[in-house]
Amino acid sequence: MPRPSILTAGLSLLLLGATLPLVAQGDTRPPRPGRPPERPSRDAKPADPYRDPEPLKPADPYPQSGDRQRREDRRDERRDDRRDDRREDRRESGSRPYPMGPPPHRDARPPYAPSPEGSTNLGPDRSRGGRYAPPARSREQARAWERSQGWQSEGAWSQRRTWRDHRARQWEAEHRTWSQRGGYGGYFIPAPEFHRHFGPDRWFRLRSRPAIHLGYPRFQYGGYWFQILDPWPEFWSETWYADDEVYIDYDDGYYLHNRRHPGISIAISVSF
Repeated sequence: MPRPSILTAGLSLLLLGATLPLVAQGDTRPPRPGRPPERPSRDAKPADPYRDPEPLKPADPYPQSGDRQRREDRRDERRDDRRDDRREDRRESGSRPYPMGPPPHRDARPPYAPSPEGSTNLGPDRSRGGRYAPPARSREQARAWERSQGWQSEGAWSQRRTWRDHRARQWEAEHRTWSQRGGYGGYFIPAPEFHRHFGPDRWFRLRSRPAIHLGYPRFQYGGYWFQILDPWPEFWSETWYADDEVYIDYDDGYYLHNRRHPGISIAISVSF
């Protein structure tokens, strides 16, 4: 029985030797008609399984709609940058909108010069610290007092024809207070209107030169006419009505005050 086993093993070796060359050569079938044979690229490199994937490219911030959109986006960016710079500067300066103080008022004036030596305030501003409570007086009584020129007293300033004639030569000796004139007998401004338009905090400029009325200069402010009964001081500018800031206050009568020359009170009365 050993002969069949040797014969069987020999046949198996012959078959195995015939199939091995075919497996080593691969597919040797001719290519199909109309299809070129595939050739490997010279530059082709095998893929690296350990290589990180390439990052995605960011989207284009400027769409393809045109240059107008680009300009608008750049303008917005510059505006935001300027706003951030201003905020940073304000934060560094102590969070104050004006590190060096508020901007000067467009109508600001230089500091006022002090009044001349020897000048005294004979008409103090009682309404600064007191209460404005004038007595009741009708318009008819006030008109009668004005027609009779009740402000006249011995040595009081008399009528003049021109504006320059009302300039004093020695104001300290030529002006009179209301107590020296015998008291104020003209019209009184109601308290609500007085606090709304008059007082030390309600200063203004006359702007134009007062006109002469019944021999005295007269101007209008706050809905009322006022007559200047005292001469204006010789050390005031001739155009003080346009350049200086003035206000009207009350102390047993009305006075005109000049902020450039504190301590000077010029007697005035409400005119009709």
